[in-house]
Formats: sequence, C-alpha cells, structure tokens
Amino acid sequence: MTNEKQELDLTGLGEVAKAIPPEVYMQTTDTVLTTFNKLVAPITETTDGFGRYIKQKFDNMIDVEKAVATYTLENALSKAESKAEKLNQKLITPKHSKSFIKAIEEASKETDPLLHTMWENLLAEQFVDSVFHPHFVELLAHFSPNEAKLLISLTTRDKIVDHKGSYIAYDDDSFTHWLINGDDSEPKDWNYSCILLNEFRFVDVLAASEDSASTTAILYRTSAGEAFLSAVSP
Repeated sequence: MTNEKQELDLTGLGEVAKAIPPEVYMQTTDTVLTTFNKLVAPITETTDGFGRYIKQKFDNMIDVEKAVATYTLENALSKAESKAEKLNQKLITPKHSKSFIKAIEEASKETDPLLHTMWENLLAEQFVDSVFHPHFVELLAHFSPNEAKLLISLTTRDKIVDHKGSYIAYDDDSFTHWLINGDDSEPKDWNYSCILLNEFRFVDVLAASEDSASTTAILYRTSAGEAFLSAVSP
C-alpha cells in the first residue's frame, strides 16, 4: 500500500463509519444462526477445534450480540475478499484463534459507528493477514471514540515541520497542550487520550518552536500507530 493510498484510507475511515442498521436487530434467531453458520463454514469444515470454539462462543452470546456479530462478520468477509483479490491471494483461516474470537465478541458489543468499523476492518485483516498483529485486538478494546479520532487526525514524524527535535525525557504531566504540526497556531488540550495513545506507543512528541509554551508539544503518529491504523482501516 502506498503512502498516498494509506492517507486516503485513513482520511475516509471516519467518513465511511455508519451506524448499525436497525433491521440487524430485528432478524429472527433462526435467520441469524443460519447466516452465521454459513459464514464460518469454511473455518469449521477445515479446522474442527477452532470451528467448535467459534460456535461455542457464539452460542453463549445473547440474541442481540449474535445479530451484530453476524452482521459484522458478513461485512468483514466481504472486505477481506475484496482486499485479497487486489493482493492476488486467497483468504486464509485466521492464524490466532483467541484474537479472532475476541474481535468478534468485542464487535458484537460495540455500537459506536467508528469503533465498530474498526473492529470490522480488524476482523477482515485476519483473513488476509497483511498487517495484522494479535496485540491490536487487545489495544482496540481499550479505545474510546476520542482515541480513534485523535489517532486518525495526526500525521507522521516525516511530515512535521518547524520543531526542535525529541525530548530527552518527559512524563504524563509534562504537557498541557499539543499541536498537530509545527505551524499549527491552535493548541489543543493535552488529555487522557493523548496519554493513552502514548502509552500504547501509537503517538510520540516533538518539542515545538520557541514561539510555543514549554508545556506545548507537537503530537505525531508513530510507525506503530501507522501499522495499527492500517489494520483497522478499509
């Protein structure tokens, strides 16, 4: 994926996120079960233990979670098929069963449009496995919409202008505000979303120019943040 294409995908991530259609919640239990079994058939037919694990987890869900899980998996497979075709490869069985199951479970409980879309894309990535890592599932589970929107809004270090380099040391209380770039004239409040993304190593900071307060830093997206966003983007 080129940088230009990746930027386009990240910019559009929030725009394509849509609320789960009301009709998803109105399906009968039999319809949901039939659809889900059809979707996971390629997995259950080739990997008996994994297939049983998926079905058991699905059976333990309440009806509304089953409906959302099925809707999510259906969309994820459609996206995976499209991506696999572009990469000229076939879909694979997810390699990390615990991560796959947890992603389905988390998606079945998520109603925020942006976060749900991220879960959907992360499920799709596991059928292609071009940039997926199991730890991404653990980290996305700790995201609120604020962290998702913040990470998407940032740029990478190579695109930062007018800065004084990295800090020798800093902690969570070193900053009160942050800038999106060195030429940004509108400082934003340093908050828990900044701290959390920094803890995940998805973001880092650079010292702003002399014109900015010492407690104001430039916040940018790291290579780890880039890899994560690639996995949760279309």
